[in-house]
Amino acid sequence: LYDLSVAIDKLPMHFMRKNEINKNLSIFEDTLGGSERLLSSPVPLFYSRHTARFLSTWMLFLPFALYEPFANSWNHIVMIPATAFIAVCLFGIEELATQLEEPFTILPMQGFCDKIGANCDEIVSWRGQGLDEKSVVEEKMEAMAPLL
Repeated sequence: LYDLSVAIDKLPMHFMRKNEINKNLSIFEDTLGGSERLLSSPVPLFYSRHTARFLSTWMLFLPFALYEPFANSWNHIVMIPATAFIAVCLFGIEELATQLEEPFTILPMQGFCDKIGANCDEIVSWRGQGLDEKSVVEEKMEAMAPLL
């Protein structure tokens, strides 16, 4: 990030733009630090196991709770698809929560990193849209303080 700051300082552009780019670079650095903390602090295994056990026990006793509401159906046969549907929904939510505990394992992080690296390389290598740095600086200086 220091190299990016040095490269931004060398860019031939107005200082207000450089300040805005440096602010965005600081925000990027803060976000990167937060992501690293998120990655390095795993959710305790106890939470995941407790949730799975509780949900399994709850699903085991769900047919007993649904027995009376489905009393009008023939032989309580409708209770089976109802219980299966509820189980699929709840276990799906539990699986989604398990995946979201570690978002970096399900996100295409290599693609994100490659894109960020390409953008950083573009910023560092920018020389004024095809012009050499000296002529761009001279043009900007003339525009800011014309010769009398």
